[in-house]
Amino acid sequence: MIIKLLTTAAIGAMLLGGCTKTTTTTMQPKAGETASKIKVYYSEPKDHKYEEMGIINIQTGQTIFHDRSTEGMIKKMQAEAEKLGADAIIVRSANEGTWGLKGGGNTGFERGNGQAIAIKFID
Repeated sequence: MIIKLLTTAAIGAMLLGGCTKTTTTTMQPKAGETASKIKVYYSEPKDHKYEEMGIINIQTGQTIFHDRSTEGMIKKMQAEAEKLGADAIIVRSANEGTWGLKGGGNTGFERGNGQAIAIKFID
């Protein structure tokens, strides 16, 4: 009887704990990838003077075949900044896409979206 209660409690804890997600974004290139020359900041850089070149908005695809991760979105923003001739980006937001239950009882994939400011160093 005690084992059954402990098992039930453990399963309940796993189900409740499964609703929490923590994401850490690493900017180290994986094997076979080259590092982007576009620096990534999450607040205004204090070590350089800069001018803003523009705002980069991205949205991921919503199928299983699209990279909806924060890391993937930041790489896409770096690529867009490079096209503009920027030196860095200041990430304003990066919201991962999700899969699972959505409002109204629907299931499926939700797009990720992100926004960054492309900047050019002037010093």
